[in-house]
Amino acid sequence: MPLLRCVKCSNVQDTVLLDAVCERCSSALVLVAGPQGDVSRETLENSPAGVWRYRDLLPSVPAGSIVSLGEGGTPLLPAARLGRELGLSGLLLKDESRNPTGSFIDRGATVLVSLARWRGVKECSCVTTGNLGASLAAYCAKAGIAAKIRIQSSTDRGKLYQMIAYGAEIEVPQRHRSPAPRGRDALSITAANPYILEGEKTTCFEVVQELGWETPDAVFVPVGTGGHLSMFWRAILQLKSAGLINPSDCRLFGVQLAGSTPAGTPRTAAGARESGLPFTELEDSEPFFVKEAASAIKDSRGVGLMTTAGETIAATGLLARTEGIFAEPASASVVASLKDAIAQGLIHRDDVIVCVITGTGLKDTRAMSKFMRDARRVSVREDYAAPRMQIGGTKIRLLQLLSTKSRYGYELWLELNRGERITTASVYQHLAELERSALIRRAGIVTKGGRERILYETTKDGADFLRVAGKFERAKTLTQA
Repeated sequence: MPLLRCVKCSNVQDTVLLDAVCERCSSALVLVAGPQGDVSRETLENSPAGVWRYRDLLPSVPAGSIVSLGEGGTPLLPAARLGRELGLSGLLLKDESRNPTGSFIDRGATVLVSLARWRGVKECSCVTTGNLGASLAAYCAKAGIAAKIRIQSSTDRGKLYQMIAYGAEIEVPQRHRSPAPRGRDALSITAANPYILEGEKTTCFEVVQELGWETPDAVFVPVGTGGHLSMFWRAILQLKSAGLINPSDCRLFGVQLAGSTPAGTPRTAAGARESGLPFTELEDSEPFFVKEAASAIKDSRGVGLMTTAGETIAATGLLARTEGIFAEPASASVVASLKDAIAQGLIHRDDVIVCVITGTGLKDTRAMSKFMRDARRVSVREDYAAPRMQIGGTKIRLLQLLSTKSRYGYELWLELNRGERITTASVYQHLAELERSALIRRAGIVTKGGRERILYETTKDGADFLRVAGKFERAKTLTQA
């Protein structure tokens, strides 16, 4: 029976429950010691790449119960162009955006859901702001386990769409509602789950193996809950205990938004946190493992760093332009912190430095909208852009009608039929395509003839498109719908 330790009161307990919390204070738990299987470098090097390459160093799961989507095995990429920009000759990027659902949490989900499948779990539920829900939904879908995801108001659309696509049941929590009682065949999951953490430590295993069983001089990791960062140090200690590496001089740098609960002694706070732009995977509302992360930073002689939203958005663009990696802003925070680390002498220009890019930029649509608005390198040839939009005459007419006032589909059909013959089904198909292109949006619901009808209106992008089309009088030459 595994032993688990409370991260708050240090109580040690043994339990077979996959979703246990501290029996004394209800805080998060971590495994007291990782599995110490008889494993060699040769065995690991000859095993297929991915999380389960390290199964002897993970909680035991029968091979027939493993639920995998091909997670792990992500590349450790030399960042020569970004390195030259920053003056670093040994900069490397561990690109976790290559995981199946686009984030490092897939490493933990494969371990937890595999254990759940083995134990006969029928349903997994969680409350999430994003990546955890998307990952859990995907792996539960693969395992044939029902997923019930309770989203927070800050959950980004990109992550919500993933959960829906994977077939999860989505709920918006009601205030003051008591949690539903759990049965023996149901799990209630949080980002603090110890078995999720066990999978996340494989990020570090891969970094070390790819460096020829040597640790880098420094690793920069977004803090978030503090779990991924603390698991880097746990992984290093486990590899050392297993005789796979020599004593390590690797220093861990945890990166947070200015104003967050510090995970280590902050050596820089480059400005107050800008309001209105939450990075839910960086500025985590429940930093369960902040104490563990602070210990990992201290024990490794590392430093906790702060960055601002503006710096992080700028770093997102820099990373994309120099290395072709489109990262979630929370991930790009590690790049944003490098300049301050160099300026303060915390790292040297010839150090081997690994920045962990924890998730894809497609995960954070709100932050990306700000990034696009602030971009200064984007230019559009308006005389060329209009025909490339692939918007036909019918859609142009719908945009024109909606630009004057909001209307519902049947009303638009009546207007269009004054000059052309078109079916209602065709009108609604055009509206759906315009909505997917973000040129129109739903403005509300009205009741007409005893039926509820959806009102539509143009968005700013739709108005901009109409202005371009009108300015160049090119609407009639656009590709026909």
